[in-house]
Amino acid sequence: MFKDINKNKKQNVNVLLIGRIATNIADSLFYITILWYFKTTFHSPMILSLVFIVDSAIDMCAFIFGPLIDRIYIKNLLKYVTIGQTILSVFATILFYLTKWKQLALILLLLTYVLSTIGSTLIYPAEEKILPAIVSKDELTKVNSLFQLAYRILDLFLDALATLIVTFFSLSKAMIISAFIFAIALCFYAKLYLPKNLIVYEKDNDYFTGKYLHDLLKGWQVLKNEGQILLLIIPLAVTNLFYGIASVGMPYFASQYLTKSAISYGGLELFSSIGGLLGSLIISQIGILKQKLERIVVICLGLAGISVILETMIANSIPMLILVFALSSAFWISIMNINFEVLIQESFNPHILGRIETINSSIINCMIPIGSFLGGIIVQRVSASFAISLQGIAEVITAVFYLLVFNKKS
Repeated sequence: MFKDINKNKKQNVNVLLIGRIATNIADSLFYITILWYFKTTFHSPMILSLVFIVDSAIDMCAFIFGPLIDRIYIKNLLKYVTIGQTILSVFATILFYLTKWKQLALILLLLTYVLSTIGSTLIYPAEEKILPAIVSKDELTKVNSLFQLAYRILDLFLDALATLIVTFFSLSKAMIISAFIFAIALCFYAKLYLPKNLIVYEKDNDYFTGKYLHDLLKGWQVLKNEGQILLLIIPLAVTNLFYGIASVGMPYFASQYLTKSAISYGGLELFSSIGGLLGSLIISQIGILKQKLERIVVICLGLAGISVILETMIANSIPMLILVFALSSAFWISIMNINFEVLIQESFNPHILGRIETINSSIINCMIPIGSFLGGIIVQRVSASFAISLQGIAEVITAVFYLLVFNKKS
């Protein structure tokens, strides 16, 4: 069996990567199309906010789906979920024609969006569960970097591409294109070679109890027992509160110090994507030892925070350097995130990795909606610069906290 795994390893990585890229493209197009439909049909910011609330709520509740990811044969999970997303895209196309029943269309489209987003919430952790099973530990960092590199390249143009498709085609045609791309992803997922006994449990009493809620709690218990990882996650969740605050201030900050047009914010996002891309590229070449992770977190988070603070400090004197420091911040965060992901994959048994990944996601993302709410108040009553500075200060303080804790442990 292991000879077959080694023989198909490279093919598996390529097939999984292409499938995930197709899923990302289809997801983005689905999201932009739904968003644009709500904007042009209802002309209400409150309706649009429902989409963001759905995203945040599902991210926060991702841990609920962890046992499902661990219980089901992953290849079947990828296939069935993608089939569902393809059908939902076709169904959404039909709903666009319910012009006489706008309220009904709104409810059904929100439900469709919720189901498709839940599908993505299931698919993304599945990749993290698959990679350690098909890639050796020595190659895990490079393969994760390759995946992140591909996603960063997509980030450079994906939303713009989706917007162009929605602009130049009708909403219904854009959604059909989304369904077609989901179908392409399905074709690649179907080609994955994943022996069931490599991933699926067989009477594994250590990680499965036979009851869904107990299996869910088992994931929390296993994570709790891994003290180092939990110690890393909790402060990052608090730091993300300030990321949520800064994300609201960023468009206002960009238009104030760069240009008044939307291109200023777009440029800031572009340079951030380039920074993340460079971080992924660097880490794929040099690799990082697991034993150095604590030092990496301190250095990367500290330098990212300093970069964000410098963005606001030089905004009045040399505005163009804002782009450089935005790139720098994303660069260091990218390096930290990839190494953290590798640590998670190496530290836990594949039978429980679905639960660990979704619990981590829930913890880390739970503070962002609160931060976004506070960000609106801070930007309105203080300034966008102050909102962004809070993120940099929080990252530096968290880095110092890690430094003190890790030094105390050693």
